[in-house]
Amino acid sequence: MRRLRSGVLAIGVSLVVVPAPARADEPPSAERLKSAAEEFDLGRRAFLAKDFDGAAVHFESAFRDAPRAEALRLAIRARREAKQLARAGTLAAIAADRYPNDPATAQLAKDTLAEARRDLHEYDVDCAPECALAADGRVVSQADALKHRIFLDPGAHELGVSFRQGSVARRVEAKRGGKDALSFEAPPPPPPVTEPPGTPPAPKEAVEPARSPKPLGPVVFFAAAGVTVALGAATIVSGVDAKNNPGVDAVRTQCAGKDESCPAYQDGKAAETRTNVLLGATLGVAVVTGVMGLFFTEWSSSTKAGSTAGRVGFGASPVPGGAVGGVSGRF
Repeated sequence: MRRLRSGVLAIGVSLVVVPAPARADEPPSAERLKSAAEEFDLGRRAFLAKDFDGAAVHFESAFRDAPRAEALRLAIRARREAKQLARAGTLAAIAADRYPNDPATAQLAKDTLAEARRDLHEYDVDCAPECALAADGRVVSQADALKHRIFLDPGAHELGVSFRQGSVARRVEAKRGGKDALSFEAPPPPPPVTEPPGTPPAPKEAVEPARSPKPLGPVVFFAAAGVTVALGAATIVSGVDAKNNPGVDAVRTQCAGKDESCPAYQDGKAAETRTNVLLGATLGVAVVTGVMGLFFTEWSSSTKAGSTAGRVGFGASPVPGGAVGGVSGRF
C-alpha cells in the first residue's frame, strides 16, 4: 500500500514540476515534448485506474519522445505492478546505465535488477553496427544501440536482431537465474545483380505486314455491277414489252365481254409477272453489289473505309410498267 501511495505521489509531483530532458546532447523538439507530455498524462490516468499495462505503454512512449528519469521510473513501476518482470528488468537495466546519479531511479533499478536476475535469464547483447532487438515478435529495445541488456522469462524464445541492411534471428533457451552474452553482426549485403558479359541481344521477331480485312478485289465488284446493269436493262426491256405487247387497248378490244381466261389478258399478265421478277432480281443484286463495294472490296492500300462510303451507291428508278435498280460510283 505504501508503494502504491508513493507511486501516486510521484506521479502527482511530476504534473507540477517538468524537469529538463535528461540527455542534453539530444534535446527533443517542441513537438516531441508536447507528445511526451500527452503520453505522460495518459500514463498517469491509466496508473490511477489500475490499468498498469496501459500505463507502462504510455510512460515508455513518453520516455522515447523526451527521455526523462521520471518517465522511465514510472514505466518500471507500472511493469512491476502488471507482473511483467522481464520488461521491468530490461527497463531497469536502461535506468541503471543512464541515471546512476538519480537516487530514486538508481534505487528502483537496483531492486528490480536484483529480482530479475534471481528469477529470469539475463542477456548482454553486442551488435556491430547498431541494432534493435525483438523477442518473440515484440520489440524489447528502446532504440538502436551497440549494446543491449535484456531479461527473458524461462523457456524458449526467438530473438530477432534488426540492422539497417538486414536482420538475423537466433533461438535461445532462457533459464531461471541464467546469464549469457550474445554477439550479432549485420548480414552481408546481397551481391549486385549483373548480366553475364557478351550476352547477345534477343533476336527480334519478324513483323508480318498487316493484311487487309477486306477479302475481295475491285474485279469482283465490277463483275457484280455488270450483272446488275444487265438485269436492269432486261427489266427495262421487259417493262416496255409488257406495256406494248399486247397493250392495254388490245386487251380491252380482244377481251371485251370475256373473263380473265382471255388469251390477250393472260399474255399481258405473264409479261407483267416477268417484269416484276426481273425487277426483284435487279434490286437484290444491286443491294448485294453495293454491300460488296462498301464493306468487302479493297480498292487501294491507302484508301480508308470511311471514304469508300462516299463514292459507292445504289438505288432504284421507276420505268414504264415497273422500276429498275442500279449501282453508281467513282472508282
